[in-house]
Amino acid sequence: FLVAKDRGENGIVQGFNIQENISLPFHKRMSRFAVLKRRLERAIARRQIEELGIVCRSEKDEMSELSGGNQQKVMVARWMAQDARLFILDEPFQGVDISARRDIAAKLRASANGRATLLFVTELDEALETADRILVMSEQTIVGEHRNADVDLDRLLAEVAGGPLHSAA
Repeated sequence: FLVAKDRGENGIVQGFNIQENISLPFHKRMSRFAVLKRRLERAIARRQIEELGIVCRSEKDEMSELSGGNQQKVMVARWMAQDARLFILDEPFQGVDISARRDIAAKLRASANGRATLLFVTELDEALETADRILVMSEQTIVGEHRNADVDLDRLLAEVAGGPLHSAA
């Protein structure tokens, strides 16, 4: 499942409420004889609201009533509500505050068991905060690979900057 970086263009549907946005791609699975199971849809939305800490009055709140961070959480919640072996998230923290970023990162980590999660981020602190493994790419080529547990920050910064590593003399 893909969480796109531009939630306004490729993510949420502004005319829908939270519940509808979370269930949108899965209506076929939530239907029987072309009738949507509203109780199931509501239960899934409520669980995701609680697990991701989406700040709202109810699952019926319109997307336009939510902050950017909470809209982003709804986008992530949409895919977290379903079983998947792979998540691809393109700039999942774009336009969100530090609190929302931490909530999203914690939920991704907590649900990572048995699932691969691929994050594309341009902010180094986001990679260091969320990733177990960091790949640095430049011009469609992997130029560095790091394990977060034992990352060499000087080398990582040099790779991100696109220059050679210079040691202090």
